[in-house]
Amino acid sequence: MTDALRFACLVLFGLLVLVVLDAPLRTFGQRYVVNRLRERLLLLAVEMGLVGVWAIAVFLLHWDFRLVPGGSEGALAIAGAVLVFLGAALASWARLRLGRWFTGTLGVKVGHELVSNGPYAITRHPMYTGLLTMALGAALVWNRVPTLLLAVLLVVPFHLQARIEEPLLESHFGEAYREYRRRVPRLLPWPRPRRTS
Repeated sequence: MTDALRFACLVLFGLLVLVVLDAPLRTFGQRYVVNRLRERLLLLAVEMGLVGVWAIAVFLLHWDFRLVPGGSEGALAIAGAVLVFLGAALASWARLRLGRWFTGTLGVKVGHELVSNGPYAITRHPMYTGLLTMALGAALVWNRVPTLLLAVLLVVPFHLQARIEEPLLESHFGEAYREYRRRVPRLLPWPRPRRTS
């Protein structure tokens, strides 16, 4: 059963890649008001570097440190598969909800509209949240400490991307974005305390 769950998770990762691959076609010819491509490429290099170090640790050095003993692997794999599915669903939903406003860079497009409903009512960066959830789920499905470490370390570049992107959105949308930021958490869907007036 664990092997079937692992295979299903790989399929979900592949489907998510397909959901994102159409971005150049859907956004072709759009112009940017502001675009922080250099910063995005730097953070992408950090992300790919982390994945590269993980791959070396797992596939070349054979670091096979387990999170739990083998007897508990089935329950852990089920929990992980649920997280991978939920993360993939959230990231895909976010990508599809953004539609033409999706960008692989950190930028604001001409005519850009603020999307604050659907998955964007859960977190301000549901694609990042979904990808991190998938990485955490993968660590559980494969029962590996290096994969858990990768999931934890990926928080850093995603957090930095959000910190770069949000001032761009705030300068473009003004008070509407500030209100949105007050209502919706950045990455983790913690309930916000209600403000009393």
